[in-house]
Amino acid sequence: MTHNAMTQLTVETIRAELVALSTGRGLNLEKIAGSPLVKLPGTPGEWTDGQRATALQRIITECCHALSQEKLRTGAQVGFNIDGENPGDPSLTARIDALARRRGRHERTVREWFYRGTSEVALLLQQRVAELNIRDGWREYLENDGIGDLLEAGSHRFSLDRTEILVRLSGRFLTEVLVFRSLVALDDGVDHYVATSRYHSDPRPGVVFLEPLANCVVRRSAFTSNGHQVSELEFPATLPPGRRISFAYRLRVQSDREMVPVLSYVPKAQQDNRYILQVQFDPATTPDRLWYFAGVLGPETRLHPDNEHQWLRPSGLGYVRKGFVELSRGLHYGVAWDWPL
Repeated sequence: MTHNAMTQLTVETIRAELVALSTGRGLNLEKIAGSPLVKLPGTPGEWTDGQRATALQRIITECCHALSQEKLRTGAQVGFNIDGENPGDPSLTARIDALARRRGRHERTVREWFYRGTSEVALLLQQRVAELNIRDGWREYLENDGIGDLLEAGSHRFSLDRTEILVRLSGRFLTEVLVFRSLVALDDGVDHYVATSRYHSDPRPGVVFLEPLANCVVRRSAFTSNGHQVSELEFPATLPPGRRISFAYRLRVQSDREMVPVLSYVPKAQQDNRYILQVQFDPATTPDRLWYFAGVLGPETRLHPDNEHQWLRPSGLGYVRKGFVELSRGLHYGVAWDWPL
């Protein structure tokens, strides 16, 4: 890539560099630091190449997650190896072949998803860079988010006994999420819970706002450079081992970006014994088809099910509820849908 091409930052030159970054094991800091993209115009001159690479990796990942078409989004995520499913795959070809087998598609079809998705990511990246340059927003992506202590503070040992979520939409846009949790202390000193949330369709700062509703208050909060709202919710008292506490909070979403039609929950180390998902669709804008998935890999959440019992039907007012028990760490649980054409 020539200096003039970098200055112009055309979609085609960006796409070519993104394809180069996807080879081998996919996107990583070392490869980005050696790419001409690390010299994007507008990046603070005092930054090191490592800081630029860290920022660029986060921005590319955000752009992949923001793709509205599921096949292109999955193709880009698998191509760049940021979907978390097969981190050890040694090549782009291996990742594409694996996705093709899971989807029952020809390798050429899945490869086309990747190339088309990469073109869309290049366009979003170009737009994002222009936006950051206009408002001097690059500092949002400095390597230190300032939340390390906050996340570390949430490391007290406890078990999530029950999680219940109510998601509300207006048209095809997410408006709010009500979260009800119950946890059991497994160790001394448990006095808070660290809530992390992210609107994958719009990872920009200021999109998600957390409000405590019951039996908790916000002790402190921060917004990460990759779009996560992180809040430390303080309980009214410290819990002894074996004590259970229930609490609730609301996530308000203010975005003009249409919601990606999937709600997926992935249990972490502190697993849920029971997870209940409720969705209140706008009665005037209900899905054409709706289904649930349980214990699947990320790319499989959008696959139409073979079993008839996995299809769901909202009520006449657009409400649907699905419960899950005995969740396994690292797998996906939730619902997905198709909007009417």
